[in-house]
Amino acid sequence: MFRNLYADTRNVLFSRGFHTGILAVIVYQLFYLVCVSLIYYFLKDTVAAEDVAFVFPSMAAFLVTASTLYLTDREFSDGCIRNKLISGVKRSDAFLSAVCTGMMQGAIYAFVAAALSTVVAVMFTGGFVTFSVNEIADYWLILTLACMAVGAFSTSLIMMLGGSKASYVVGLAIAFALKVYDTFILDKLYPEKGFCQLSGFKLLMYRFIDRFIPYSYFSTVPHYDMGSYVIGCAGMILISVVAGLLVFNRKQIK
Repeated sequence: MFRNLYADTRNVLFSRGFHTGILAVIVYQLFYLVCVSLIYYFLKDTVAAEDVAFVFPSMAAFLVTASTLYLTDREFSDGCIRNKLISGVKRSDAFLSAVCTGMMQGAIYAFVAAALSTVVAVMFTGGFVTFSVNEIADYWLILTLACMAVGAFSTSLIMMLGGSKASYVVGLAIAFALKVYDTFILDKLYPEKGFCQLSGFKLLMYRFIDRFIPYSYFSTVPHYDMGSYVIGCAGMILISVVAGLLVFNRKQIK
């Protein structure tokens, strides 16, 4: 198991696709900083750290999904998964190793984004206005956990589909649909004017999604207790692993 995990981790860390993902995080953050700085320059105002520090969540779900799908799909297209099984690697070990590396990718992307946002906030802004140090740390911890959960889910998805290109469509469609739907949910739960008009089952369902579905953590600042976010991320990882193992252990690998 650990030898297989080491090999998978090494393949990810030296993968050009993974490096492209990290570059995308850096370029996106710096491009946004330049645009916002130009706007504030003409307004003759100082850029607040909040305006540029939390850009990563807007791309996080799509980046982690695309990266894990691409790198895991290569394992199938290159015949690596098949060769592992032929050489005696247990199906469960191969699956769990892939899921762990998917979670690792999400964690590294979040770490790079957090480190870069800290540099940006210190060097190019007037500092944070509405966030304390503890709140910022909690925010990035929750985002990191959410990225790991999404990485586990998308990796499990392509392992279940056996490297089918349909996994790209399904994985990215899920990320897009949940992103759009979560915007709708937030508008209903926290309307800009007036009070929430939901009640009954719909209110409970919307609150559950907002509180326990990791995809929703990218759309707003944390407003629940840390335990809720840990339960949501852990639940998504557990469901991905259990469902993935049940399907992958019975799937024919070509």
